[in-house]
Amino acid sequence: MAYKRLDEFIIRLEQSNEIIRIQTPVSAELEITEITDRVSKLPHNKNKALLFENVEGSKFPLAVNLFGNPRRAAWALGVDDLDELNQRLGKLIDLKLPKGMSAIIGRAGEAFSALRSVGLGPSRVKKAPVQEVVITENPDVNILPILKCWPNDGGKYITMTSVITRDPATSIRNVGMYRVQVYDGQTLGLHWQRHKGGKEHQESGKDVQRQQIPVAIVLGGDPAEMWCGSAPLPPNVDEYLLAGWLRGKPVEFVKCVSQDLEVPADAEIIIEGWFDPNEHRTEGPFGDHTGFYTPPDLFPVMHVTAITHRADAIYPTTIVGKPPMEDVWMGKATERLFLPLMKLFMGEIVDVNMPPEGVFHNLVIVSIKKRFPGHAQKVMYGLWGLGLMMLTKGFIIVDAEVDVQDLNAVAKEVINNVDWRRDVTIVDGAVDQLDHSAIQDSYGGKIGLDATRSTKAEFLTPFPPPAPIPTDEVTALVGKNWRETHGTILVALDKTQQAPKTAMHALWKICPGYNIVILDHNVDVNNLSDVAWRTLGNADWRRDTEISVGAIDHYAPAGSQRGHIGIDATSKNAADGHPRGWPEELFMSPEIVERVNQKWKSYGIK
Repeated sequence: MAYKRLDEFIIRLEQSNEIIRIQTPVSAELEITEITDRVSKLPHNKNKALLFENVEGSKFPLAVNLFGNPRRAAWALGVDDLDELNQRLGKLIDLKLPKGMSAIIGRAGEAFSALRSVGLGPSRVKKAPVQEVVITENPDVNILPILKCWPNDGGKYITMTSVITRDPATSIRNVGMYRVQVYDGQTLGLHWQRHKGGKEHQESGKDVQRQQIPVAIVLGGDPAEMWCGSAPLPPNVDEYLLAGWLRGKPVEFVKCVSQDLEVPADAEIIIEGWFDPNEHRTEGPFGDHTGFYTPPDLFPVMHVTAITHRADAIYPTTIVGKPPMEDVWMGKATERLFLPLMKLFMGEIVDVNMPPEGVFHNLVIVSIKKRFPGHAQKVMYGLWGLGLMMLTKGFIIVDAEVDVQDLNAVAKEVINNVDWRRDVTIVDGAVDQLDHSAIQDSYGGKIGLDATRSTKAEFLTPFPPPAPIPTDEVTALVGKNWRETHGTILVALDKTQQAPKTAMHALWKICPGYNIVILDHNVDVNNLSDVAWRTLGNADWRRDTEISVGAIDHYAPAGSQRGHIGIDATSKNAADGHPRGWPEELFMSPEIVERVNQKWKSYGIK
């Protein structure tokens, strides 16, 4: 289903009780974030999109959390269920690619030739709704209700973007969903990481002095178009080709009024401008989807030359922070859609899951049709070499019949099947630039875990259950803030009293059959989702793990020795072997929390 404009999607949400219109005056500085964060963490049937119709200081209504549950995310991309995405693309690939192509295919771009063949490439128009209002004289982005999302953000940020650039050398278009900091009404900061297409265009133009590379920030339109900028497509594959296929209708484009670029004609708002690849300015900090502030760094500067918009435009935005939030379901759409492409390269893959606690790049769970010892490792290395999957910090590989979407089922496989000496692969490599735990910027330790059931050639007898925990001894050793779950002892440790790895070794002496995770002293060890998020985010898998070996093993029953893992998931500093500095965790300011508490009934959110 193709939506001609964002308002058509909002009408559908309203008809299905999936959106709340809020007429109470609200502030774009922090208040909308606090409201949205609370709604994002509600159960799916209560988690609604929000349309703020009275944002202080702006005439534009603001829409947020549009993709914030599986139902809305599916509707946004033209299906009733997100699993339909992988079924549709899988059928298209089967239909359009020659038999046997999967055995010889060189790159995923070949699969997307199938999209071109169905005639859904972009079309062009001369007049467009997004140019009903044209501002070229002193354009000022502050007319928009741009949010300051978190208290220590470096400023206001435009977040739900499709940033369009063209490679200065090849003129190939790239579309990316990059955050944009507002320095002033005509000067913006473009945050694209080193692994993204915008960065490649920047590098391509660096050898030209005072090169003014055109750039356009697209806001709103058909939600499939809005989402496509977040899709990790192969290099030089047009994101709007994918949007056209999802819509079942080509994306219409119109020429910008001040730059040599084309933009979607049905968007709500366009910000036009240029950047010099040799000009940089400090951008950040920014409260990111990792749940921490991304520290300041140098990024390109965009100079605004025009703003165009619909006469009745709606400003779309998104807010990221500690999961789950709206981006979880945007990422789940990516996961479902790109599963057929993973299968195209590795036919043994059955399903994948990127759980919210892994914030996309920290954990991917994969089920496979295992045929031989080491098959799990073959899949890990293959995925680490596949596009942006190279940034995945951790893999868990399970057998085909395991439902990877059921985290309890996955945990059971890990408990029953894994010998942490035999079944762990730790490598060094590229990680997401936002990974704060990596020992170097964008480079650190990664882990692959083979949780498949062992064949007879690999392993013959099951692991016995561990001995009961001597609770008084554990409490005397690490304090009262600990618990056991799934064969793992979770400890919130006061690091001023005891080093994490010292505590691990001491615990193994009295609890030899258990895995151990050490967390900061203020962590609630009973909140397992929070524990998982912190463990996956805070551990560099090379530096922060130990496997029980040698003398520790003699505490296990004779003939059943098994390796166990200890993980230091605490925050780090130079004394912990982390010289890069540790980011600040996201928390809303108490005065904003109190303001929202007092106004909550007036918002109409139930």
